Amino acid sequence: MTCHTQIQPTAARVLLGVHDGDLRADIVVELSARPGLVLAAPADGLRHLVHRARGWRADVVVLDLTTEGLDVVEVSRLLADPAAEHRPRPLLLAEDGQDELVVAAIRAGARGAVARSCSAHEIGDAVCAVAAAGAYLDVPLTRRVLDRLTAPGRELAEVFPRLTRREREVVQYLAKGMTNAEIAGETALTLRTVKYHVSGILRKLGCRTRAQAAARVGAAADFPVLATKVEERAG
Repeated sequence: MTCHTQIQPTAARVLLGVHDGDLRADIVVELSARPGLVLAAPADGLRHLVHRARGWRADVVVLDLTTEGLDVVEVSRLLADPAAEHRPRPLLLAEDGQDELVVAAIRAGARGAVARSCSAHEIGDAVCAVAAAGAYLDVPLTRRVLDRLTAPGRELAEVFPRLTRREREVVQYLAKGMTNAEIAGETALTLRTVKYHVSGILRKLGCRTRAQAAARVGAAADFPVLATKVEERAG
């Protein structure tokens, strides 16, 4: 799939970050039949995807949450960066059981979400809604996301019982976007000890990056997450 050579000034540009071939083909057929939409092939890698979306001045970036190696929270944050000249709007394709990730991505800047199991027609409606500078949540997701967004914060010991007392202390600072050095200063721990606890937190939460851990804690325990300060290195 390639970009159209002639693009109408009023056309909405849609970048598909969908690597499932069958799903992508169904979406392409649906969106190609809708006037006013121009499609581009997906980009490989987080940074490449963001760079391409901005360079092509995409209006909507469809992000499949099941894509291996795709940090959808970080991508959403980068695309929605208020300091950027052009801000493409992320639309999420989610599976059952990914509500926590959807909430974290919406907090990071995503403008909508729809179940991957929905018909291509409904996915097309979602793309059009987000392209029109709006937002979109399918009906089941609306209820579940609102429940999570409006739920009161819970104790970390309840949400993440595998974390030790000290790890629960450190993860609160991690969720606020603090660096290891800043955490050490707040807790009177050595920098080496903080790095040890951060590595344990990432392992126990099943996260690859600090940004993922911060987003997960923020979504589950209703902590404020300042993702722009979160370092991507594990130590």
